Amino acid sequence: MSKTYDIVIIGSGLGGLITGNILCRKGFKVAIVEKNPYPGGCLQSFEKDGVTFDTGIHYVGGLKKEQVLYKLFCYLNIFRDLNIREMDVNGFDRFLIGTNEYTYPAGYSKFQEKLESVFPKEKDAIVEYINKIRTIANSVSLYNLKPIDYDPKNFYDKFTHGNAWTFIQSITKNTKLQHLLAAQNSLYAGKPESTFLFVHALITNHYLEGAWRFVDGSRQLADALVNKFTTLGGDIYFSQKAVQFRFHQDSIQSAVTDKKQEFSGKRFISAIHPYHTMEMIEPDKIRRSYRKRLQNLDNTISTFSLYIVFKDGTFPYMNCNCYYYPNGNVWGLSYYDEKKFPQSFGIYPLADSIDKKYTRAISVLAFMDYREVEKWENTTIEMRGEEYEKFKEIKSQKVIAEMERYFPDLRTKIKSYTSATPLTLRDHTGTYRGATYGIERDCRNPNNSLLFPRTKISNLYLTGQNLSLHGMLGVSMGALLTCSEFMDLNRLIEEINHG
Repeated sequence: MSKTYDIVIIGSGLGGLITGNILCRKGFKVAIVEKNPYPGGCLQSFEKDGVTFDTGIHYVGGLKKEQVLYKLFCYLNIFRDLNIREMDVNGFDRFLIGTNEYTYPAGYSKFQEKLESVFPKEKDAIVEYINKIRTIANSVSLYNLKPIDYDPKNFYDKFTHGNAWTFIQSITKNTKLQHLLAAQNSLYAGKPESTFLFVHALITNHYLEGAWRFVDGSRQLADALVNKFTTLGGDIYFSQKAVQFRFHQDSIQSAVTDKKQEFSGKRFISAIHPYHTMEMIEPDKIRRSYRKRLQNLDNTISTFSLYIVFKDGTFPYMNCNCYYYPNGNVWGLSYYDEKKFPQSFGIYPLADSIDKKYTRAISVLAFMDYREVEKWENTTIEMRGEEYEKFKEIKSQKVIAEMERYFPDLRTKIKSYTSATPLTLRDHTGTYRGATYGIERDCRNPNNSLLFPRTKISNLYLTGQNLSLHGMLGVSMGALLTCSEFMDLNRLIEEINHG
């Protein structure tokens, strides 16, 4: 192409879209190049029997007035375009751990009161836990949109140390309370031996401050960001998979797609997985050790998803998510056993604008190892063959059978269902081997699992869930870090705070 951009962004997931919008607002000429015919990455939605299903974002926190994502979305001028519904403040997350049922209410005071009513002898431990979570959450300036002394050399130092499970075990010997405090670990694919305390704290804090669902799907957020991006003068190109960076000496000159289109730019931002970013760079253009490091990083486990549509008026609406740990242990990833699938699972009822009394559909997610579908990895969506379809059906039936332990008449209410494996996640979102949350954060080796926007190539930067933290808040804050390579970060934070 003859046009040369100030910045070319590869990928239109949340990180790419937020970064692109901010840069356009600051006067940069920006192009976003997306491999799919639609935007969004994990924000993508699809329809089945007239119902919209989310593929990655099932609920979100931080949308109350003056909270972080509320401020950011107001700054981007998209908040009013979003149709959201607050989840049950008395129990937005429900957990069945063994034979015991618990809930997480919104707000720290309600949370404390609820825990103390269930564990009256553990008040000191509960107070210590809450104080620790709030202290960590308040100490991370960027996640609170506070002025920050940003230095990549020591940015993570003050809050990367510490293991979540070790801390929880240190404050109480009550195993039921221990597992309840760790019960949201499916939101970050947690492992007892490696999960950062700061990851646990930030995600727990994010939802305890309030939880919302997108009514009729999270795709609306992607659409709103694309609309604002193009209104600001940005260009977005769909069905263009970037496959190679072309260089002039030691700097990238253009990104070439599978359609032989060439996007020239002064600087480039990769919003896709670092593994695939490295695949686009010729071997002699980057140090072998750096390439090896990014391509050998451990990634989180993947997910099997079951999407169920119910017969009208049969399944009462649940304004909460439900997590099931039948064996009483919320840490299942360290001993994953495909023969015992599903070892645990989460149910996410869909919020839609048609029926608020009954649930029209649910998404059911259970962790799955990519190796179970590796034999089909060279196939494409809807072209994987009969054996693969039988494999999916067997897994679907296992999930339904496990759900029947809690909903005995479930099958009589099902109108239809479809399923997706790690291959689906890989092909739709571009994440390496279908990793649910991208790169795994390992507190035993923090320097190798936490990345920064700047790469070893002078005009190439990173953004997206593989920087500091995944999830809507983590990706949004990662986008601010990426933008700080092009502008003053504290000035940007001040502008976001003041709308």
